[in-house]
Amino acid sequence: MKVVLRTFASLGLLCLLILILTPSNARAATKPASSTTISAGSYIITVNLSQDPPYTDQPFTVSIMPQNKTIQLSGKIIMEPGSGTDGTNLPTDLTAAGDGTLQATVHIPVRGAWNIAIQLAGPQGTGQASIPVVVGAPGAMPPWVAWTIGASPLVLIAFWVWHQHRYRRKLLSTPISA
Repeated sequence: MKVVLRTFASLGLLCLLILILTPSNARAATKPASSTTISAGSYIITVNLSQDPPYTDQPFTVSIMPQNKTIQLSGKIIMEPGSGTDGTNLPTDLTAAGDGTLQATVHIPVRGAWNIAIQLAGPQGTGQASIPVVVGAPGAMPPWVAWTIGASPLVLIAFWVWHQHRYRRKLLSTPISA
């Protein structure tokens, strides 16, 4: 019975460690963090962001999918600083990613309010749209460091429980002298 319990405990601990150590973006697969449907001229498009909110000094992906997958679009996005944000316009060309999807990787160096200005060109003419985003500052420390610090007391508790278990077994195995 003890062997079965130890096996289940070991498997449970292994599963927990895998879950904790797997990055959250890998667990989320390819689902976008944010999705917005807007009109850019005569084109109805869905704009997907890989991070919501995006963080400074961390590149994130902007994907643009037209509702009509048969049209071939081209264009660019311009990251425009919003009011109160000290920055300059950051233009980036959109590249084809298949199925009519356009994609760009953007790097924003300043936190604050920004607008993603989308400029598209296609068979129905040109179109423009804008989406507001707020770029945040990255965390003070990486998540794995925070988890290591936060979980460190568990090692001490496990050692204490193990020591108490050994002490109790030693007491029970020692004969009592009268």
